[in-house]
Amino acid sequence: MTTLLKRFSNSTRALFFCASLFAALCLFSLPCTAQNSTGLDLILLHTNDLHSYIAGRDSHGNACYQSEGCTGGLARLATAMKRTRAEHDNVLAVDAGDQFQGTLFFTANKWPMLADINALLPYDAMTLGNHEFDDGCESTAGFVKAQPYPVLAANLDARPGCPLRGTPYRPWIIKEVRGVKVGIIGLANPSVRSLSAACPETWFYKSEPTLKKAVDELEKQGVRHIILVTHMGLPKDQELARKVEGIDVIVGGHTHDYLGLGSSKGPYPIVEHSPSGKPVLVVTAGALAKYMGQLEVGFDAQGVPVRWQGAALPLDASVAPDPAVEAKIAQYNKKLEAFTSIVIGQNNLSAPDGLHQCRVGECLSGLIATDSMLDYGRAYGAQIALINGGGLRAPLRQGALNYGDMLAVLPFGNKVIIRDFTGEQLLLALEHGVADYKGVGAPVLHTAGLRYVYNPALPSGKRIVRAELLGEGETTKALVPTARYRVALVDYLERRGDGYAMLSKGTPVGAPDPVDADVLSAYIKKHSPLHTLPSDRLVKQTQ
Repeated sequence: MTTLLKRFSNSTRALFFCASLFAALCLFSLPCTAQNSTGLDLILLHTNDLHSYIAGRDSHGNACYQSEGCTGGLARLATAMKRTRAEHDNVLAVDAGDQFQGTLFFTANKWPMLADINALLPYDAMTLGNHEFDDGCESTAGFVKAQPYPVLAANLDARPGCPLRGTPYRPWIIKEVRGVKVGIIGLANPSVRSLSAACPETWFYKSEPTLKKAVDELEKQGVRHIILVTHMGLPKDQELARKVEGIDVIVGGHTHDYLGLGSSKGPYPIVEHSPSGKPVLVVTAGALAKYMGQLEVGFDAQGVPVRWQGAALPLDASVAPDPAVEAKIAQYNKKLEAFTSIVIGQNNLSAPDGLHQCRVGECLSGLIATDSMLDYGRAYGAQIALINGGGLRAPLRQGALNYGDMLAVLPFGNKVIIRDFTGEQLLLALEHGVADYKGVGAPVLHTAGLRYVYNPALPSGKRIVRAELLGEGETTKALVPTARYRVALVDYLERRGDGYAMLSKGTPVGAPDPVDADVLSAYIKKHSPLHTLPSDRLVKQTQ
């Protein structure tokens, strides 16, 4: 087998050596040391959930505005991809979606920036994530039309009236590697009407029968090597691997999972087995342009994977940024000055924070954002504030803050609205927020004026142990199902975002409905410098 990115750092090579050794020990009860004189050797490069971190991240997890002094980002990714392609003639590269949203770069420049930079990245195909629909289907359609490589979505059913109808998205493509046909199928995220802003005419076919049909069509054309690219999350990828015959590799996204040494989710790759018992390799590569996944697969003459090795390779400082992509970053950085020049205040607080942290527990940006919403809402009688963890996209930067930092934390332009709910509706909402796998994920609710305790070990739907209203001086009062409470919340939740149907039924209260980033800005200006850490309101019970 070939070697991986010879000029990566020593730590990366060590990581890959361990992953290779792990595979070589045949822990998966399959012939991983079998010889392969007549089959195909393939190198698969993959990314997912880049979220417009085009210049990478700094040591605190904040999105950078230039690659220098940071790690990750599309300029380093371009270098790694181009180097591998230059050294080998058996490379395919795919992205599993969610290139949109997440940094000020996207807020200021939108999808044309991504299509422009993607012209410099040697991908073969991508699928659509839920965030590709954040600005509505017209923007999605523009992106699909402008993309320099194919967008694959076999399950997308753009019905009459949907701007995506007639755009050049495809169910699958066939590539030739060393004269051998390789099929690539895409499955987009089917929840874009509840997770994002897709139009009502955006429908999706069921994943499993759609995938079986695509595999049948490829096999009729003599394709015996099939890669599936999805944006549905690691558990769903593993399920499809076990249920659908004919898939060799699944490249996934959506759940931001890192696989490999130190991961609680599994090794790189995770090896599932199809209904007939053939190995199916499942990979994903973290998120936010931190890694490039590189999987080497050896197939036998029948197209069955018989050996593999690889890793999610960190795009660290040892990988030099690509000059052409760097020039694009500098070009799009100019538009950020209109936001970064507006001084807001000073943050002297230090606490766990950032996109991932806000999905698994209390985070600083969640505490301050909900405090700001409740501070605004009190003039209209609000007692509680709510925001979903997936709405918090970046850590609240330490030190001097500008308006760009506000948009990094809250990039969606959601409005803060005031509604009356019963205690029962709020309890249902809290249960919904912790109903996902292990009680974590984008729906988890961050609160102000309300503290709740949940136990992820309990059955889903019965995980809320205690919910109490917070009064003056940290006094508490149990939430009463029959009582009514006034709540400041982001309108995404009222629109049934993240499945919050119960929060679509509140009683409206007359108020101006300001943008959440503006509410956060006003609060920080009022209380700057921030130096007192609020007490936790989202408490995980461990026993």
